[in-house]
Amino acid sequence: MRAAIFIDGAYLLSFLKKNNIEPKYDELSDYLLKPLRKSVPLDLLRCYFYYCAPWMSPEPTDSEKRRMEEHDAFMDEITSLPRWGVRLGKLHRRRDGNREYFEQKRVDVLLSVDMVRHSAAGHIQHVIVVAGDSDFIPAIEATKESGATVSLWYGDENTIHKDLLALADITHKIDWKKFPGKKIKDAKPGILSRLRSGSASVSSSGSGQPSGSDQRSGRDHRRRRRRPSNRNSSGNSQPVS
Repeated sequence: MRAAIFIDGAYLLSFLKKNNIEPKYDELSDYLLKPLRKSVPLDLLRCYFYYCAPWMSPEPTDSEKRRMEEHDAFMDEITSLPRWGVRLGKLHRRRDGNREYFEQKRVDVLLSVDMVRHSAAGHIQHVIVVAGDSDFIPAIEATKESGATVSLWYGDENTIHKDLLALADITHKIDWKKFPGKKIKDAKPGILSRLRSGSASVSSSGSGQPSGSDQRSGRDHRRRRRRPSNRNSSGNSQPVS
């Protein structure tokens, strides 16, 4: 049997930064597959990473150029891993009165389409999703209707929609003490930049406004999500087929 992993990159990276963890991406797919492999033999089709390149103005500043260089280096690292693929959306600059913010576009759609396409075609029997947004609910419903099971991994209770938790077949709250990587003490700015994948453009939900070198989520303005039920367990740039 085969599985595919679908990672909302901005969502994952926001927790890596929050917990000061430098991840070992070459160990991540095995970490996410381990619970399923305890009960069924499972091969990995591919691990997909969905993200956006940083914003670049028509005449890029030195800071923008530096972030893009860091982003490109990070993408090279990810795409060099066996059975990993990158899907890149677009980052749009928005204005709300005097407030400027950045919003991810296409990322949710790319992830959803890939998930449904592979499951409907019978390429995979298990789906592993690292995300927290309710926008993925229709895709997960379609994936389950195709006969695949869905495992959902999330960062904490305040970043996961209750309906998403209720829909997934299996849920896992990520134990950051066991996450593949190393804890960074007194992290230097360069390392923290790397935790953001070389881009300060997007955070967990995919949109944001500048605040120093970071840009916080524009979806922070949405109403606070309700806490989940006790059902949980605890603890582009290139086309890819």
